[in-house]
Amino acid sequence: MSEWNAETADWYAKKYGDYPSNKLGINELEILDNSTIIDIGCGTGEALRHASGKITGGKFIGIDPVPRMIEIANEWTENHDAREQIEYHLGSAENLPVEDGIADYILAFDSIDHWQDIEKGLIEVKRIMQPTGVFAIVKDKSVPGASQAIETLTGELESVGFTVKDKKEISKQEIEFYLVICQLDL
Repeated sequence: MSEWNAETADWYAKKYGDYPSNKLGINELEILDNSTIIDIGCGTGEALRHASGKITGGKFIGIDPVPRMIEIANEWTENHDAREQIEYHLGSAENLPVEDGIADYILAFDSIDHWQDIEKGLIEVKRIMQPTGVFAIVKDKSVPGASQAIETLTGELESVGFTVKDKKEISKQEIEFYLVICQLDL
């Protein structure tokens, strides 16, 4: 699907809204209590809802460029225990609607391929990230060319000032994905 609108958002939510890589990716991260976590391309908000169950306190911010996806995320979160700590905002990776240096963890779970300008998006990630923050990227291995895309992405990350701390291939619950963990190159 090349164009995201209300119809594609509803289709995505029904088919992939609670895709296992959201929970599995979060489970691979060592998230500290009272962290601020921002999910770029948050979709239905599943990764943030799962993260909110792993830590006490904290702030969870989902950002998505599709208005209907934000509506769905809010609908799916309204009865969640941590609903008061989770918020969703309309915005793109290239123009994140949050303040500088706010994020302890930034997620791009199966969303980076949808960014309009990856370099500009990565510069925005740097802007909103704490100096010791973590940027975690999940990429589904079943997508054609995923391995090459991860290698290309690694180069792009390094060219804008990130250090790739870990790159894992995860295979659980019949799901296979890459998890790339980055930090700022200080």
